[in-house]
Amino acid sequence: MKNDVEQLINSLRTDHRNMVLLLDLLDLETERLAASGEPDYDLMQDIMLYMTEYPDAVHHPKEDLIYRHLRSLHPDIDDDLKRVETDHRHIEESGLKLKNDIEAILGSANLNRDEFIANLRQYIEQLREHMYWEEKDLFTLADESQHDGDWSATVLKNDEIGDPLFGSRVERKYRRLLAKIQQCVVWDSQKYLA
Repeated sequence: MKNDVEQLINSLRTDHRNMVLLLDLLDLETERLAASGEPDYDLMQDIMLYMTEYPDAVHHPKEDLIYRHLRSLHPDIDDDLKRVETDHRHIEESGLKLKNDIEAILGSANLNRDEFIANLRQYIEQLREHMYWEEKDLFTLADESQHDGDWSATVLKNDEIGDPLFGSRVERKYRRLLAKIQQCVVWDSQKYLA
């Protein structure tokens, strides 16, 4: 069972690396927009589609399973785990708003540019800080607690849904994004692919 727990935690770490790559690309487009340039809104849309479909719908629920188990082992971290729930909810709401705003822009709607840029920067910063904190504190505690208690329910509830962008099969709707990623970064498939 320990190897299954370790594998689950490692898959979450891989997800974080992949999300950092996408946040870096989103940040580049945000800074292009802030410099009065014309960002690649299609790229931004693809990134936010992924961020609202995979991390919000699959990655965060996996983390929540681990954190529920950690709560039973370490009741003293209850406040930290409440923060996770709040962060996940806020990240999901912010991501959906950005996704909808980008779709509106692509549909020729006029949005307040400064507010849109501020929302993008806030989302990027919050998600980066959140992942750093999880890695530093909660994932470390999960690593240290792998031998404590019965993790079988946590691991069994973890239906392995493949990553639709960085997994072994790239979904059609993410192929353009993957091609753009490969153009924009030095591509290291061992680093980014699960």
